[in-house]
Amino acid sequence: MPQAQDPSSGASPTGRRSARRRVRNLVLRAALLVAAGAAVVVFRDRIAEWWDGLVGIAWSWVALAALTQLLSLHFLVLQQRVLVRAGGGDVPLRHATTTIYAGNTIASTVPVAGAPASAAYTYTRLHALGNSPALVGWALAVSGIAATATLAVVLAVGSAATGSLWGALGAFFATAAGVVPVLGLVLVLRHERSRTVVVRLATRVVTALARWIRSLRGRDVARRIDELLTSLGAIRLSFGTATAAGLFALANWVLDVAGLALALVAVGAPIPWQGLLLAWAAGALASSARLTPGGIGVVEAALASALIAVAGLPASQAVPAVLVYRLVSLWLPVGIGALLLLADPGSTARGGRRRHASTPAS
Repeated sequence: MPQAQDPSSGASPTGRRSARRRVRNLVLRAALLVAAGAAVVVFRDRIAEWWDGLVGIAWSWVALAALTQLLSLHFLVLQQRVLVRAGGGDVPLRHATTTIYAGNTIASTVPVAGAPASAAYTYTRLHALGNSPALVGWALAVSGIAATATLAVVLAVGSAATGSLWGALGAFFATAAGVVPVLGLVLVLRHERSRTVVVRLATRVVTALARWIRSLRGRDVARRIDELLTSLGAIRLSFGTATAAGLFALANWVLDVAGLALALVAVGAPIPWQGLLLAWAAGALASSARLTPGGIGVVEAALASALIAVAGLPASQAVPAVLVYRLVSLWLPVGIGALLLLADPGSTARGGRRRHASTPAS
């Protein structure tokens, strides 16, 4: 005879997980609202200054610059889908778009640890769609390599445009320093003996960390590391996929530069073609330092100074152009990503669980 569920036993595991998810989503929404309010309060004087600087600009050109920036991010969405599909996984366009925008918002708003937090968020979202951990990690690594390499190409072209041979060579060697070790590791993973050495070293490191991190104790660390590295080494990057990933990353950077050029047109300033790339690079490098959330204040100062010193623009044109550029390149994508997080921060995870639930049990 069926027994009635004891009310004292609480809800089912599924109900408890659903309740925890709702609480987590509410906490995330509240945190985002608090962060947005705090940013407005902390930077209220600078926001007022920016607003005064935007008076009298051509908003039709600002709208075009905004569309350029959104298209720039869309190429990252396409890159993400191409890389995951190359390894046998899948990311629906809606989820890929949400992940890119939300990850960008996290990277721009979380102090100091924005980039790692964004990478962790992206990893979790893609894995929740049913993609293996090895595939997701591989896709993120290749995406990072493509971004670094193509950024160096843009910097080298910018240096060459100003006649600086040493600057172009510096960009090339900086790329080699960042990309070659990662490519070397990928090649090592495909060689069995080399992979065995890597597994042994990684196991020693994890074993040493287990003295302080309890969650690493009592696990078959060597076997799991070997399985992960074997999976990573088994994924092949075809010429077509590598080309697509590189072109999408390059398009992302080029369109971002185009956004700066359109911002200059919006304020009535001439486009300094010879020094435009180097001035943009100054802002990009200042942003990568992440001294403040989104590089607020730091990027504006670096980019305006570069436009004045390198491109020869007067401050009356450089400063408003930088404000327009930051409006479309920082605040617009961050605002869209924040809205997506507030609307439904758990949609991707639930989509992945629904996909697993719909698979017939063996």
